[in-house]
This record gives sequence, structure tokens and C-alpha cells, in this order.
Amino acid sequence: MGGKTTIVHAADVHLETAFTELRGGARRRAALADAFVRIVDLALARRADALTIGGDLYEAERAGPQTARFVFAQLARFGGPVFVAPGNHDPYSARALYARDDRPANLHVFAEPVWAPYPLADGVTIYGFGHAPAEPGRPFANARFERPGVRIALVHGSDEDRCPPGKRATAPFTLAEILASGATCVLAGHYHGGAVVRDAAGLPRLAYPGSPEPIKFGERGAHGALVVTVEDGAVALEAVELARTRLIDLDVPLADAASEHFVLGALETALAPFGRDDFLRVQLVGTLAPGTRVDCDLIADRFGAALGAIEIFDDTVAADYGAIAREPNVRGRAVADLLALADAGDADARAALRLTVAAFAGGELRP
Repeated sequence: MGGKTTIVHAADVHLETAFTELRGGARRRAALADAFVRIVDLALARRADALTIGGDLYEAERAGPQTARFVFAQLARFGGPVFVAPGNHDPYSARALYARDDRPANLHVFAEPVWAPYPLADGVTIYGFGHAPAEPGRPFANARFERPGVRIALVHGSDEDRCPPGKRATAPFTLAEILASGATCVLAGHYHGGAVVRDAAGLPRLAYPGSPEPIKFGERGAHGALVVTVEDGAVALEAVELARTRLIDLDVPLADAASEHFVLGALETALAPFGRDDFLRVQLVGTLAPGTRVDCDLIADRFGAALGAIEIFDDTVAADYGAIAREPNVRGRAVADLLALADAGDADARAALRLTVAAFAGGELRP
């Protein structure tokens, strides 16, 4: 078996994603291109023997000639062999960017939903499986990898055992299927949070690098690329974080805010730790004195310039505790009891007042 072989593996760049759910979509789209440049920079810095891409490099519906020129220039800059297993967002077809006549000579695309081998180095074979426009089924169901040495499988698909909530399974497989196939290690794409799955002996058998930048709010796991080292028949993985942007859901409590000035001050304090690479969805929660103004457009205008983008959602409840305490109902009695304690200096009772009023208003209980 030969010496050391180094592979940089990436996936789910999602170039040309529209990002319609929040202001700042154009900046986030540009950040994806910057991230792809950093992937190529990493491959060059590590003197990688190959670059592998586990699908969803771009969004086929929006990618055009400009996207092709950018991608091809970066791949040509790397210079070494590049292997792509197309995914469900960039499937191979006659109209795909991968099928263009001006693609660089170092680009090898696994164009069909069947496993195909490519000898990378002495004792190292890359097997690839690509998506066509039709759903490809289970990639490992009948797969058998039998070439001698280390067998790296490159695919875009779902580890069924670890499918995140709300994530659609595409080209699903299990660790048991991987082990039965004879693959030494699977380099995958589809899950945007990076993760490594190991067997009972602690050996890496499946790895997702994660998208190099977060694509959706709520994603967990690493966002970057993997440096894969094959030496003496063993595979080692190093996760390299590449993300520059952050997608943040932030609750800002407005504790009995009595004026717009108080509201803006609370937001200034809450937003101080964030900057131009941060994209925030801010939920205003808690109670307000009756008549207190919350102007979401003003807030976005005042704080948006210092951030990547900000979206404001007002979930506050107007509460006149004295008036509520006089109500002849359960809410009135509960608030009257808590108000008496709060007026006597009980800080916990003051906090409980806000939660109680929010609960009766149908809001979530957020301390």
C-alpha cells in the first residue's frame, strides 16, 4: 500500500440559495461563495491529493453561467482531481452545470445513481454515487465494494438512524448497510450539521462535513470541511470549521417596559454582542405597560446597519396589573395575590406576574 493520501471533503455549499425568510439574503448568498473559496484554500494549504464534494454544491433552479464560471475557476485553481457526487439540489442531467463543455479537466462527476470506482492512489479507491433528477433509492442496499485497500464511498444521502427532525430523507441508508457493503468510510453530504459516525471499534465509518455556512436557522453541528487522511490502511478525520456567519434566534425580554425609550435600550443591550456577520430573528417577549409603543420598522432601521440583518417579532403582552387585579375571575385573583407580594418587595413575585399575564394571554412561559 502507498504512502499518505490527503483528501479535503466538503458538501452542501448551496450556492445561489435565495434566503427569502430574512432580510440580508444577498449578503448571505455572497457568503456562500466566499466559503467555497475557503474550501479550495484549505485544500491547497493542506496539499490535498483530491477534493471531494458530497452534493448540493449549488441550487440548480437558480444557478447559471455566472455560477459555472465561478465554480470552474475555483476548481481549476485547486488543480488536483475533484470528485463530485451530485445531490438532490444539483442532480446530474444534460442541463446541469457539471455537463457543460467548459468544465475543467480535473473535475470528475459521478453522473449516475450507481456506484462507480475511481483509483485515487495506490491502495485507495473512491467510489461515487450521483443523483439524477429522479429519486435514486437506497444507495447501499446492494452495494459491494471489493477493490483491495481503502475504499472511500462518496454520496449525498440520509443516515436514517440520525435524520434530524423535519429533514426529508433522500437516498437513505443505515450504518449496517455501510458495513455490509465493504466501504472503509463514507464521505457524505445532505445534513448541514457536521458529524462523524464510528463503529464499535471507534473507527470512522461515516462523516458529514456540514455546510460551510449555516443555511437554515436552528441547524446544529459543525459547519466546515473535513481533512481526510489515509495512511497505512487507516482513515483519520479532522473537522475544520469554516463558517463566518451566524444565524441566531434571540428572545429579548421587556420587563414591564413603560416607554419606547426603555424598549430601545433593552434591545441595544441585548444586541451589543453581535455584528455584521450575524443574522438575527429577535422575539420581543414579556409585558408592557399599556400604550407602550413597539415599532418593529424603527428597531430594524436603528440596529440593522450594525448587523447582517435583523427581523423583529413582537410577542409582548400589554398588562395593567392594577386593572387586572380588580377582575372578578381567576386571572384577577392570581394577579392580585402576586401584585401584593411584588409591592412588598418580592422580586420573584414580580417576575411571576409577567409570566402569569403572558400565560393567561395564551403566550409561552418564558422566564
